[in-house]
Amino acid sequence: MTRQRIFTLATALLVAGGLAGCSIGPVNLDDFFGTPSVEEAREARRAEQAPVVADAALKQSGTLTVGIPAAQTAPLAITTASGTQTGIDIDMAYALADELGLSTVSFVAVDDVDDALADTCDIVMGVEPDEAGEAAVVGGYVQNAAGLFTRGDVTAPVDASALDGATVGLQEGSVSAVTVDDFDLSITRTPFSNLNDAFEALEEGSVQYVVCDAYAGAYLAAAYSDVSFAGTFDEPTLVGVAIADAELQTAVQSALETIQTNGVADIARARWVGDLPTLTTESVITGLVERTEEAEPEEGSEAEDEAAAETDGAAAETGDAAAETPAE
Repeated sequence: MTRQRIFTLATALLVAGGLAGCSIGPVNLDDFFGTPSVEEAREARRAEQAPVVADAALKQSGTLTVGIPAAQTAPLAITTASGTQTGIDIDMAYALADELGLSTVSFVAVDDVDDALADTCDIVMGVEPDEAGEAAVVGGYVQNAAGLFTRGDVTAPVDASALDGATVGLQEGSVSAVTVDDFDLSITRTPFSNLNDAFEALEEGSVQYVVCDAYAGAYLAAAYSDVSFAGTFDEPTLVGVAIADAELQTAVQSALETIQTNGVADIARARWVGDLPTLTTESVITGLVERTEEAEPEEGSEAEDEAAAETDGAAAETGDAAAETPAE
């Protein structure tokens, strides 16, 4: 499948700026670049850039066949009502194809990374290292973490004390909600069936915070002018590109480094998650205290004997109290 690429820098800046809520005003891209025009520059670049991988390393000659995990969600991968795929994974795949000198990109849905790389695709987007099986994962163009969002301008990460007594919207049973359970927090949990309702409640002021996947939250937060990212609860996990072929791995690693250095990757992210920063250990909410559970006393230990004695004493007192109660 071929497609008009979005990754000429000025064009992408225009798109990213609009979606991120930045007001940059109307821009005539030909005036911005001068002569030749943007489209002419695109065509010249494609003509000059020869493929950097041999056809033998590809499933289809001259084509980068890209696997998208079937369970992938917005904003990494979105299927529109017309069946078209879009999202960060898709934009990044086209950017990689540009750097690899391949003019055609084909997408396939995958369930198992190893099987897909062996049979149907060259690379799989949006894979964490522990999901890759025998494949190598290169890059880290997005990060996975449980994020915190609030109204107003805040400097992320906030301190955990800001959550004391706060009303927090979340999806019970979600990965993010389970992550919050790991910490000793004095919060009032307000459950929602979906994140859209949670962010509506945040906008209306019925909750003070929303906890959810950081990228999903940033994607939804872009629709509101006064919702801000406030930090993560856990250390982010890098999400990259899974590859099995050694030659292709080297080429894709180099291509990723190029688009992460020249700003193209940042532009692709900004198109979907606005000004969400790259998540690192510095993004973690400060002052979080992990919840601790009392350990069960070991069998035969002194602590167990003392606990048993206390239980027996309490039972005896209960019996005495019952004996003093007149029968009706």
